Amino acid sequence: MHITHAQEEVLKSDWQDPSPEKPTRPPSFLLALVRLYFQTFGRIFPALTARYAYHLFTKPRRRARHQSSDPVLESARIFEFLYGRQLLKGYEWGSGERTILLVHGWESRGTALRSFVPVLLEAGFRVLAFDGPAHGDSAGKRTNLPHFAGAVRAAIRQAGAVEGIIAHSFGGASTVYALTQLDPGLSIDKLVYIAVPSSMLRVFENTVRGLRIPKRAAARFKQILEEKAKRPLEELDLSDAYPELNIREALIVHDRFDQIVPFSSARAIAAGWPNARLLVSEGYGHFRLMKNPDLIAEVAAFLGD
Repeated sequence: MHITHAQEEVLKSDWQDPSPEKPTRPPSFLLALVRLYFQTFGRIFPALTARYAYHLFTKPRRRARHQSSDPVLESARIFEFLYGRQLLKGYEWGSGERTILLVHGWESRGTALRSFVPVLLEAGFRVLAFDGPAHGDSAGKRTNLPHFAGAVRAAIRQAGAVEGIIAHSFGGASTVYALTQLDPGLSIDKLVYIAVPSSMLRVFENTVRGLRIPKRAAARFKQILEEKAKRPLEELDLSDAYPELNIREALIVHDRFDQIVPFSSARAIAAGWPNARLLVSEGYGHFRLMKNPDLIAEVAAFLGD
């Protein structure tokens, strides 16, 4: 590893993964139909169209499934815990006194982060993960930022105490919401953020642009999101969350060529968090990054220090 400037470190790794990035958009013909719907009805029925946009925004298109098993999956102790009226599926490894929680991203599942489990067990940690609402094997069909964040808080309480959190993408945004809006008294020693979007407003704007939602319908759609979050989207910016976070140290990890969450998000978060390091990979994208053994070793060293 070498430091390119004060806050940015580049991960040196020769590891190769030939697998392609996961598809993140619906098939082009389906996307064209959805855009046609918004363009046609969005101007005539903006309120109805906004509700449909919110429905699409909060409903995962697929549930992540494992195509094959492996020793880490087979060694997990499976448990369930109640969050509101929903039963969520949890996974546990090890029995150390210090606990690390894994928080997955959108359309993923808790065991998607299992690549970190072996090295964390070697370091003496107990590791917990869970399938968020409407994800994996947990209950529910829809979820949103505050709802998923509530599940993060429920998982922390289920764990008893959590020393560190590794969160990916949407799971990172949900973790910050849980720690700042739902339970500001929670104290986490170390936080690892992998490919996390910094601005919820930008996520909304990208959705509006991608679906081509007309202006009036988009305004109502934004209002719905803010009613659910109980905050303006402009205030849900992770780069401004530091004063409300009770975290001793953070490691921000992002690939410079991430095609899903832009690298500028990582720079914005790191610039706003004086207790954060920024670790940059090059060429591993949004998902393959989490499989990189060199990165996994860096994360384990950071958490175990």
